Amino acid sequence: MLNGKNNKSNFFSEFSDRSSCINSGMCSTDPSSNALEELLLNEIKQIAFYIVKLSDFGIKNEALMQDAIKGLSVIIINTALRLKDYKNLLFKLEEEKKSAKSIYLNCCSEKRIKYELVENAIELPKDAKLTSFLKAGEVLVVEKQKEYEPKKLDLIELIITFAKTTAINIEKLRRLGYTNPEWNFKILKFLNLTNISSVKIDKLKKKICEFSEVSYTIWETLCTKLEEKYGKRTQNDINFEIKTGKSILVSGSDLDELDKLLKQTDGKDINVYTNSTLFTAFSYPHFLKYKNLIGHFGGENAEEDFAKFKGPIFATQSFLQKVDYLRRGTIYTTKIIAPEKMVRIENYNFEPLIQNAINSEGFTKEDEQIFGKVTLEYNTKEIDKIINDAKDKELCVIVGSYKKSEIIERFVNKNIIELESPVEIQLLIYILNKANCDNLSIVFTHCGPNTINILFSTLYTDPKKIYFAKCPNSLISPHVIRAMSEEFDVEMI
Repeated sequence: MLNGKNNKSNFFSEFSDRSSCINSGMCSTDPSSNALEELLLNEIKQIAFYIVKLSDFGIKNEALMQDAIKGLSVIIINTALRLKDYKNLLFKLEEEKKSAKSIYLNCCSEKRIKYELVENAIELPKDAKLTSFLKAGEVLVVEKQKEYEPKKLDLIELIITFAKTTAINIEKLRRLGYTNPEWNFKILKFLNLTNISSVKIDKLKKKICEFSEVSYTIWETLCTKLEEKYGKRTQNDINFEIKTGKSILVSGSDLDELDKLLKQTDGKDINVYTNSTLFTAFSYPHFLKYKNLIGHFGGENAEEDFAKFKGPIFATQSFLQKVDYLRRGTIYTTKIIAPEKMVRIENYNFEPLIQNAINSEGFTKEDEQIFGKVTLEYNTKEIDKIINDAKDKELCVIVGSYKKSEIIERFVNKNIIELESPVEIQLLIYILNKANCDNLSIVFTHCGPNTINILFSTLYTDPKKIYFAKCPNSLISPHVIRAMSEEFDVEMI
C-alpha cells in the first residue's frame, strides 16, 4: 500500500472531504455564472464548427485554434468578475468567429458547395452590459434544455466538461513550452458534437470513448513534461510548519506559476506556502532548491485557509473558488477573467504582490507551529510487487483517502493499491500501463471536475469496473453524474 505515514495521516482524507466545490465556479449550480459561461461557450462552439468545416478544405488556422482552447479553459468563478476581461475575451472570439465564417463561406462559394451554419447561434448583445450578457446566456441555457432529450443532454454536458478540463491541461502544457496543434483540433472537433442536434446517443458515447485516448495521452505528456522541467518525481514530505516572517500563500494547481513566483522571491525575506493541490510541488526536486518554500498551509477550503493566512495570496490560473469578497486587495491573480476584487498580475510581474507581503503583518513568534509532515509517496517498486503478486487475480486501485476504511472493507478480497493523494494521476497511469486492466477496478473517492477528466480518460484502458464517490449537485452537474452511471456503468459508492 502507498500510505501517508506520519502524525498527520488524515491530511489527504480531510483534503478529499473538504475539497468543497460548493464555492467552485466550474461545478457551481449558480444560474448567473452558468449563463455567462454558456454565452462564452457559444462563441467557442461556433468557432469549433467553422474550424471543422474549414479542415474539409485543408485549412487549419493554428492561432485561431489556440485562442479557442484558451477560451475553453476559462472558468467563470462568479458574476463578480472584471467585466472588461469578460468583454475583451468574448468580443475577440466573436471577431475571430466572423473571420472563420467568412473564409468558410468563400470556400463554399468557390467550390459551389452548399454551406451550413451553426444551429442555435445567437448574436452578442449590442450594449455590452452585464445584465444583457446574463439574459443572452440564460436564453441559451433554456434553449439547450428544450432542444435535447434528457439522455442526450446528459451526454452533451459531459462532453463540454470533458473538453473544458482537457483544454485546461493543454494550457498547462503550453505554459511549459509544449504545443500540439493536432490535439487542439481534436478537442474542438469533439466539442463540435454539441453543435449537432441530430447526432445519435450511441455515436456520442462512441466519440466520448474515442476522445478518452486523446485525453489519456495528454495526461501522459503533461506528467512527462513536468518531470523534464522539474526533475524526476521522488518520495518526499509535505511540511506543515508555520514560521515567523512575511509570507505569501499560493493556491491553485499551476506549478509553472508557483515556480515563477519563487524565482522572483528567491533571496528575499519572504516565506512562501502552497495551498490546494500545489502540495504536489514537494515531489519535484526543482522546488526543493527554494529555501523560502516553507511548506503547505491549509487544505482545500479556501474560504477558511485564506481567512487564517497572515499575508497576501496568489491565486493561479486554475484556482476556482469564490473568495474574492473575503480578502479585498490582498488576493492577486493571473486568471484570464479575474474576479472583480482580485488584483491583476500582468506579465508575471510579482512586484506588487511582493511589496504587499513586505508591508503585511506576517506571522509572529506566537503563530509559529509545527503540525508534522505528510509523506507524499512515489514508490513504483511497491506497485510492481502488488501487480506481480496479483497475477490474474482481481486488482483494485483506490485514488484518494476519503472514507478509505469503508472502501477497503468493501474490496477486502481484492489486491489493493492505495494512492493517497486525490489528484494522483502519474502513478495511476503507471498502473494502467502495467496491469491487466481486464481484472482491474478503479475507485475515485474525490469529487471534482478534474477527477471527472481523469475518470473518463481511463476509459481508454478499458478497466473492469470504475467506481466514483457520491457527489452533491453543487460539486458535479447531475447531468454528468447520470451520464456516468447510466451510459458508462460507473457505480456510485
